[in-house]
Amino acid sequence: MSDQATAAIWPPMQRDGKSAEFFDAARRGELVIKKCGGCGELLAPEAAVCTTCGGTELTWVPAAGTGTLITWTVVHRAPNRAYTDLVPYVVGVVELTEGPWLYGRITGTPSATAVLRTEFVHPDQGESYPIWSTEPGATTESDK
Repeated sequence: MSDQATAAIWPPMQRDGKSAEFFDAARRGELVIKKCGGCGELLAPEAAVCTTCGGTELTWVPAAGTGTLITWTVVHRAPNRAYTDLVPYVVGVVELTEGPWLYGRITGTPSATAVLRTEFVHPDQGESYPIWSTEPGATTESDK
């Protein structure tokens, strides 16, 4: 089953108070990360405190949406029943151009030299979210 075909049945993601800005940006087709108000360090979206200075004044800033694939794995055995129809699929760790590392689903053919770009899935239920494409010019179908 292709990644485009599985977008509709991927288990829905749900927001909480800490993730609302991330999911709002994803709905707009934007990738955002956090920036420390104390030292300017750029951090992953889930950061609650700056890893450089310990600051807690973090704001959301846009990211370019490009990065390098650090590592990946192909999932052949579903971790639970919600993923049974999705295997095999690829997940990996991406180092954003800005520096923070994010993890997520990878489409295309992963390689140690892959330069990735963010694409967004917009399901009927749950939240919009980013995935990573290794194929220049590839598009992900939205579920509208």
